[in-house]
Amino acid sequence: MKHVSMLFVAVIMAISLSHAQDPTGKWKTHMETPNGPMDMMFTFKTGGDTLSGQVEGPWGSMPIINGKNNGKEFTFDVSFGDMTMNHRCVMMGDSIAMKVPGMQGDTMNMVLKRVLETK
Repeated sequence: MKHVSMLFVAVIMAISLSHAQDPTGKWKTHMETPNGPMDMMFTFKTGGDTLSGQVEGPWGSMPIINGKNNGKEFTFDVSFGDMTMNHRCVMMGDSIAMKVPGMQGDTMNMVLKRVLETK
């Protein structure tokens, strides 16, 4: 019985770790900007090495394009108007470190937190 319990714990841990490296789901971030605070929601869907989804913010919803998923790291673009912003992301459990090149050559760093879905 002890071996069955240990096996059960090992399986649950493996499932948790594999899920922690998959960005599929909803993620939120809060940023302080020169124009005031801004909340954003990211919804990611993965399929093999591709990533899709959308970004929602004060301006509405925009689709994720050119998404590439490499397990712990992934990239995607968001276009609005004639500008495309590149996003580079690294999974850190239930957080994502995101870097976005700014318009003046600076880099915006964001941390996204997983939104736990309730049933």
